[in-house]
Amino acid sequence: MFQPVDAATTSQPVQVFVHDNSAQAQSGDGGHGWGLRPPSINDADTAPLYNARGEALKSLLGSWRTADGTVSFDAGPQGATRVHVSFRGLVPNGRYSLFVRQLAVRMDPVFTPLDLLGAQNSFSADPQGNAETVVVTPLQLPRGAQLVAFYHSDGTDHQSSLGNPGVNAHAQLILRVP
Repeated sequence: MFQPVDAATTSQPVQVFVHDNSAQAQSGDGGHGWGLRPPSINDADTAPLYNARGEALKSLLGSWRTADGTVSFDAGPQGATRVHVSFRGLVPNGRYSLFVRQLAVRMDPVFTPLDLLGAQNSFSADPQGNAETVVVTPLQLPRGAQLVAFYHSDGTDHQSSLGNPGVNAHAQLILRVP
């Protein structure tokens, strides 16, 4: 099962923010502007979400937190893997992409489009926030790698790039490859 990206439960930094007038700007990974901070467990489900620049996203915190999904991995053609994902609770009509997250030797995460090139790893949620897609990947998905669903708040496919994390690319759901 996919689970929401949350600093308390995953190693992926939270890339959505809530307003807090006392919050100072932060730079670096997970950085954000003044008056914004990552959501906490105590924030109301009705809190609107923002990107790192304070631009409104099309979601409330409660909806963001309750999204989930399932995945199946099957043998594909010529040694490839067919990855079938199904989601619910995504941003209605939102544009998403799937990336594999792995730790490199230097311990910084490396993101690779699930289809390797970024040509077939994007999909849209329907008006109710549901989505289903199948991606055939030539990648060997190592045990312990993570599959991450990124919401693109600019509605753009960034193909082999994530986009700008926290600004137009927001990791919403994550799953550890069994």
